[in-house]
Amino acid sequence: MSKAKWMDDFNHDLLSFPPLIWVVQDFVQQTDDGETSQEWLHRLMTTHTRDNDDYDISLLSIFKHVDCHTLFLPATTKHLLSDLSRAKEEDLTLDYRRERDSLIQKLRVGLVPKEKNERPITGPELAGLLQILVDAANDGSLSQIPSRWAVFSQQLEDTATEDCLAFYEAELNAQLQRYAGEPVNAELLQGLHEAVKEKAEKLLEHLLLGLKDTMVTAAEALSREIFTKYHFLHEMNEKRIKLKLTESQHRVELETEETLGSLPLAMRSSELQVLLSRVVEDAVVKLTSVVGQLIADDMLQTQIKLLQSSVRKLRDSITLKNSKALEEVMSAAASNAVEKFKQGTYNKEHQPRSQSMIERLISNGRADAVKVYVEESELAEEEASYEAYTALLMHRIEEEEKLVHKQNEELVKRVAKSKVEDLLERFRAKTDSSHLPLPRNDSDLVSRMSEEAEKCEQSYVEMLGDFSIYQTYTDHLKQLKTGMLATCQRRKQENVEAYTHEVEVPLKMAKQVIYISAGKYSTEFSVYQFMRDVCLINLNEGKPEQWPASLKHDIIKHFIQSDDELQKIIQSRQGLWSTVVGFFQWLVSLFRRA
Repeated sequence: MSKAKWMDDFNHDLLSFPPLIWVVQDFVQQTDDGETSQEWLHRLMTTHTRDNDDYDISLLSIFKHVDCHTLFLPATTKHLLSDLSRAKEEDLTLDYRRERDSLIQKLRVGLVPKEKNERPITGPELAGLLQILVDAANDGSLSQIPSRWAVFSQQLEDTATEDCLAFYEAELNAQLQRYAGEPVNAELLQGLHEAVKEKAEKLLEHLLLGLKDTMVTAAEALSREIFTKYHFLHEMNEKRIKLKLTESQHRVELETEETLGSLPLAMRSSELQVLLSRVVEDAVVKLTSVVGQLIADDMLQTQIKLLQSSVRKLRDSITLKNSKALEEVMSAAASNAVEKFKQGTYNKEHQPRSQSMIERLISNGRADAVKVYVEESELAEEEASYEAYTALLMHRIEEEEKLVHKQNEELVKRVAKSKVEDLLERFRAKTDSSHLPLPRNDSDLVSRMSEEAEKCEQSYVEMLGDFSIYQTYTDHLKQLKTGMLATCQRRKQENVEAYTHEVEVPLKMAKQVIYISAGKYSTEFSVYQFMRDVCLINLNEGKPEQWPASLKHDIIKHFIQSDDELQKIIQSRQGLWSTVVGFFQWLVSLFRRA
């Protein structure tokens, strides 16, 4: 609202508002010259007003009295400030409680009734203010308020239209009920529609008598609604006529379908075609005798064509069912033949069979399966799919043959696995310390283990040699050799450990020397070479002097790797610089050997 309209034209009695208190919580501010919060707010609103016709009137112009009241922080802990509902009266700050009580007292004192001319307003005066608002609305000064008469007229129009439309529907339905839901002639339906429509229009005139404009719009609306209803009834009547014409056709179709459904399937295709032709002729005769006198000849011919088309579909369906039944005969015959093959090749003992025995069982099973198939599928031998099912049978028998070989291979695998486990256990037993006491000469140890390995391998071949065509035979033979090799390596390592125990005293002396002189060697390579040389010198005296050099090197290697203190000395020399220098030291050692 512009300021000019506010100052000159507006009746201020309409906006006689109660006092306004602006409450600001969690707030405190120091002012100059002892300025109160009310004085501060008034000064702020006065400073920020704009004196022009396009600016809204400020709060000071609307409210007779504007005050500002501040409230200090209610609490000083995070726990209470996050949810003040937890605070008790004693938890609130003293300043907050004092200012809150002051606000409550201010509200109690400041409550005043709505006034006019500095006195409470009366009922007639309130009515006068309302009249001012109504006049302002009629002059367009306020937003447009819908007319009660217009609303009443519109409701009267809608109600009258709905009642007349309901009368039209009820009257027309009552007329049609005389025909017991049967379809009626299109011209007769049109006549009924016109008569009932005229009655509905007269009823509308009586309901809206004296309301000319309302009557015109209501008549147009009623005409549109009646046309929609009649159009729907007309379509439904046309559908009933078509339905009446097709009921007989459907009945004949059902009877024909029932006749065709009673045929004993499966049967030979040639016999089925003769029966189907006879059924189609009987269906046409039945339809003609029922509806021939009810419809025109051209429509009858149309219905006959529709019937023939439908019966042809039924005929095709029965033909398809017969084909499927014959296929089921052939499929069942093939399944029985496959089952016969399975019975002939079943392994009751669950023991692996030789290749010659399997081939003989497969040959006999195939011959028996083919005989069963030919006998059980004799009814379908004229079908075009007979050869395809025969080929499918041969394929299934081939798959079963593969399964027989696979199952036999699984049995071979099971036996081979058990045999390998037994032979490995036997090899470990024959080469343990009770049969080959350690330490002993390395060549003798290898010879004895090789001899025992050959015996185990020969035992495996003798037991499973008939199944060498299977991959599992080769795989388990490799497992046997790998297992025996691992046992040999372990026994060799145990032999080295046993020799190491024999020379424990010389090696301890070598370790003491290494402790004393290891500080002279700064690289991993040099300190390792020093350790080997010291150990070798100590093993070249006494009984170990006659041992093979390879055995002594293995003993030294095992001793250095298994001793934690020597490993710490070697690890202390590791590093990039040690690696580079050690590489050149290794090259120098090669040239010296050369």
